[in-house]
Amino acid sequence: MDAVTALDVATAGFADALSRVVPDHWAAPTPNPGWSVHDLVNHVVGGNRRYVLLLAGAPTDVVESLRDVDHLSQDWSRDFALTSREVAAAFREPGVLERTVHHRMGDRSGRQLLTMRITEHALHGWDLAKAIGIGYQIHDGVAAVLLDEMASDPLIAGGFTPLAGPSELVGSEKLLALTGRR
Repeated sequence: MDAVTALDVATAGFADALSRVVPDHWAAPTPNPGWSVHDLVNHVVGGNRRYVLLLAGAPTDVVESLRDVDHLSQDWSRDFALTSREVAAAFREPGVLERTVHHRMGDRSGRQLLTMRITEHALHGWDLAKAIGIGYQIHDGVAAVLLDEMASDPLIAGGFTPLAGPSELVGSEKLLALTGRR
């Protein structure tokens, strides 16, 4: 599976979990310390918006000004669908994966940003599912893409605190353990 397809598949997984969210879930805690379901969904939708701006070359201060904004309307599934289509289209622009982007954590290639977006959609889909009490499996192809990227790029793997576990873990279970999730 190529990385752009992995983004599409991870996005579909998050969208499926999001389609099961009801208003009573908004205040529920997530596996992300200090985040409610609303906070998590807002983070993912806001991230989509920020990445579209990053890939378009927007200044860091403009991108960062969106970090503390509530990006969700009453139709949160539509908000996610719209911003997901926009970010997927941005990653399909010719030459974008080779472009250097000025991210708040330092310069990143478009490819690194794509991996970061796949990671957000896949792992936060898992987090969302756990928060609302539904089953969720990260697609094996998505896990393979992310594990390959983590193995080859210390900037991608560096943001996670891995859990100790059996070395025989593979696929999504290995990805979850490497990112501190059970």
